Amino acid sequence: MTRTLQTLAAIFLAITATSGPANAHHSFAMFDLKQQKLVEGVVTDWHFNSPHSWLYIEAEDENGELQTWSFEGAAPIHAIRQGVTGNTFSKGEQVRVVMSPLQDGRNAGALCFVIKEDASIAQPNDGICNAQVSIDHWRAQGWIDNGRHLDVHPTAQ
Repeated sequence: MTRTLQTLAAIFLAITATSGPANAHHSFAMFDLKQQKLVEGVVTDWHFNSPHSWLYIEAEDENGELQTWSFEGAAPIHAIRQGVTGNTFSKGEQVRVVMSPLQDGRNAGALCFVIKEDASIAQPNDGICNAQVSIDHWRAQGWIDNGRHLDVHPTAQ
């Protein structure tokens, strides 16, 4: 009996010790990392909280209907290092979001960078996007100045 309990305890400890790191963070597999989409709209909410920040905007879909779009961003500690704070976005502010869309086509994606009304660029991105490389690529292609709502472009290589 004692040997059985020792064996079960050892198995339990082994499972417990190795399972934590595997569940520490989610995968980016739900996003289409081969393309980036530009979405223009009005900020309805900015949730600057852990484990990820979320930007919500109201924008038209492909049919011209107003829809809520949501974008996952970095954890606050990472966003702060990139100059993004809880006051970076305000309700009613017009923004242009560049993101990697969800694979399933819903109105959502992973933030890469956001062009604000004053033409400044915020980088609330998580590890999914090298924002500076993407910004440089979008500038070189003229998409930052001339991009249109719902345009889709390949990700910078």
